[in-house]
Amino acid sequence: MSKKRVLVAFLVLTLVFSGAAIETYAKGMGGHGKKGLKEKFSCKAHMILVNKEELGLSDNQVKKIKDLKLKTKKDVIRKKAEIDILALDIKMAMYGDTIDTDAVNKLIDKKYEIKKEKTKSLVAAYATLKDTLTDDQKAKLKDIYKKCKKK
Repeated sequence: MSKKRVLVAFLVLTLVFSGAAIETYAKGMGGHGKKGLKEKFSCKAHMILVNKEELGLSDNQVKKIKDLKLKTKKDVIRKKAEIDILALDIKMAMYGDTIDTDAVNKLIDKKYEIKKEKTKSLVAAYATLKDTLTDDQKAKLKDIYKKCKKK
């Protein structure tokens, strides 16, 4: 009987740890996953600003990119906070003995409308970031990225 318990405990632990490993892999930890739009925008802006001399950015371009980066970060923080608040509101609406499905559905619609706005604003910011560069600067940035990737 003792051997069976040890075996069952071992199997349970194996399943738990393999599940955690799969979840970690799926979330992109350790550099295995794809970046989200927020990370993609931030990384691109950071790479441009770090290499501003090599790219030959003007002071105006640097200011525009820094302003865009700050504005985008603030916007993402605001929208994430709104989404989190709506998620809490949805949870609270679900706690009662009776649930007003119309009210909950409106909260859900509002939550996903804000998520949609957040995604669209990130795409617009990314496009603006790319439009800030000249074609020559874009080509230089690609070369810099290739050099970094080789390292």
